[in-house]
Amino acid sequence: MRKVLLVVLALVVTAGVGYVAASKVWGFPMFGDRQETKAEDEVNLALISLGQFLTNLADSGRYIKVTVDLEIDAQRSTMVTDRASELKTDVYALLRAKTYADLSGENGLRNLQKEIREWMDTKFPNVVKNVYFSEFVIQ
Repeated sequence: MRKVLLVVLALVVTAGVGYVAASKVWGFPMFGDRQETKAEDEVNLALISLGQFLTNLADSGRYIKVTVDLEIDAQRSTMVTDRASELKTDVYALLRAKTYADLSGENGLRNLQKEIREWMDTKFPNVVKNVYFSEFVIQ
């Protein structure tokens, strides 16, 4: 009986040491590691829409139709929604300054997202986490 207990104990210890070694090498989660940190951050985010924008581009005869959504810090969302009219006016000005060449292709879309996010960061530091377009048409 005592030998069986020692064998079982040796197997458990070996398995534990193997798991710790594997977690270090391959990145398995360790016992007690908190994987909830990212989930907690995501829970504190909210998605608000600035609405649809339809305006002329800097090129003559071209226009853009885009719906802009902002992923923001939920605790400070009222600061953004209270100034929605001001933000929409600024987004219109930003869009009207763009040309078709500025916005065409994958890089054009990504650059516009980045530019809006950086511009929002000047007005609301660390509030706007991301910018999304639920509709994007250039003609």
